[in-house]
Amino acid sequence: MPVKTNLLVNCDDALLFWSVAAPVSDCLGFVIDRERKLADGTVKPDVLGNRMGFKGDKPKAGEHRSSEEWPFQRLWWTDHEVNLGDTVRYRVTPMVKDGNQLKRLAAERSAWTPWATLAGGTQDGYAAFFNRGLVISQFMARYLERLRVAKGLATRKEALKAFKDSLGEHELPIRKFLSGALRTEMLALLADAKKHGKQVYGALYELADDELVKALCALGANANVVLANGSITKKKTETTSEARQRDENEDARNALNAAGVAVHDRFIAPGALGHNKFLVVRNKSGKPESAWTGSTNWTSTGLCTQTNNGLLVTHRGFAQEYFDQWERLRDAGSTFPKDLIDSNSAAKPVKTNKSSAEIWFSRTKGKVDLQALDAAVSGAKDGVLFLMFQPGGSGVLKTIRDLAKAKPALYVRGVVSTLPADAADDESAVKVDVQADVAKPPMTLDVVQPRGTNAFANWAATVARKEFLTKQGGVIGFAIVHSKVIVIDPFTNPVVITGSHNFSGNASTANDENFAIVRGNKELAASYAAHIMGVYDHYRWRALLGERQDKKDAKSLTGYLAETDAWMGRKLKSAARELKFWLN
Repeated sequence: MPVKTNLLVNCDDALLFWSVAAPVSDCLGFVIDRERKLADGTVKPDVLGNRMGFKGDKPKAGEHRSSEEWPFQRLWWTDHEVNLGDTVRYRVTPMVKDGNQLKRLAAERSAWTPWATLAGGTQDGYAAFFNRGLVISQFMARYLERLRVAKGLATRKEALKAFKDSLGEHELPIRKFLSGALRTEMLALLADAKKHGKQVYGALYELADDELVKALCALGANANVVLANGSITKKKTETTSEARQRDENEDARNALNAAGVAVHDRFIAPGALGHNKFLVVRNKSGKPESAWTGSTNWTSTGLCTQTNNGLLVTHRGFAQEYFDQWERLRDAGSTFPKDLIDSNSAAKPVKTNKSSAEIWFSRTKGKVDLQALDAAVSGAKDGVLFLMFQPGGSGVLKTIRDLAKAKPALYVRGVVSTLPADAADDESAVKVDVQADVAKPPMTLDVVQPRGTNAFANWAATVARKEFLTKQGGVIGFAIVHSKVIVIDPFTNPVVITGSHNFSGNASTANDENFAIVRGNKELAASYAAHIMGVYDHYRWRALLGERQDKKDAKSLTGYLAETDAWMGRKLKSAARELKFWLN
């Protein structure tokens, strides 16, 4: 029977799943054809390349060849080469041995997928945008080594610091690449406001990216910002009141004030965080027209070195709720008055055409926001996908883990930047089947925690986790995966949850936060699902390699393609849950 496929796209990636009904004799993998539809209507064909080759070909570091020559011995692939605005389709064909050569088994190839355009989305006014902050990667390892050599630096740690220091350079290609559609969309939103005389109202935790600061300053009196004082740690020699006089956003605050921006101070750290990252746009008539939220701090690291997302909702009712919250925060100053907490403690429902949203702000009373999250997650019937930063041990991550135990058939996949201590070694919470050596059982992982690998084979040296975590002596920043996203049942009754909220107890009871629970928007759910799976797959592979390296299991770290068709039967078996969910 022909290969079966399913394609999902978002603003930056195309995620392709495929499978066959039974192992194909003599098959050594699959070739993926891609076609791009250009602006003039012509079609540009090409073949995706693979970085993993056959041992006999003696692959060199960084080498890749057409998947006709080095076929994919897997059943899904995220195409990172496509970009916002590209219109693409794919076809998958088995490659079988024919003597000493490989040939296409045309009789079993898939049909072309439907054409799909990479975009933020349009359904009911929702659009999702992502960056490319996968800093623990082969790409970054190669980039940092080139930077180290070019600058005559002795160590990679010095190269990392030089890399961080350069991220503020607006035209630097690496900055543009890593920040991706997040940066361009944020700048476009501010530029459009300036061009058409609109007003913007931001509630921001951190503001330190020079390009974004300048874009806000350019709006002058049409920009209004409730600006927190960042994350302040109280010193032993000072009182809490004294500590709250310190300001991590001082430079940006001074620049905004000098430009005539209306800045409203919200100094609540230490003890709490003014953790919002939202922006509301009002038209010249003063009517709210759109709201931007998500996980992205307005800093160079937020744009470039952390995995982040942004959600733009162009809907008056949705934007009105965020504007009303902005006014409450402005009026609260650096306090948490009772009327603010009372308002936060009730959901703000908004009907957005065929979709609906339930907006929550915090801090709240009685953790009612966490109860709403638990209720949404507990209703999952098919699967739960997520990205989290520091959810803690008692928040929604625990609910997901408990649900996975209670419903073994539920498909659960996620990445957590820093797992709570009770989850880091729990292999029973979420089962993730990873293809292992034929003589070994499939490896079982909990929710994946990002890590790097040492050099092995010919291509998989990556930047180590500890090199990025400030609290472990790194120089870039504490977060690796900073997104806060949950997707539930994306193909049946889709639910998407995102915002600034870390899904944790502190986010509920201490901080300024926000999140939206969006129901019934399949396009938005598919966009986020594709993004989560791309991040998950990236770090799952490294988790497997790291586990093998920790055990000094060198035999299984060959990094080469199998040379018999035995791989396919094992892969179909180990990936059965993936294929059932994504190709059902």
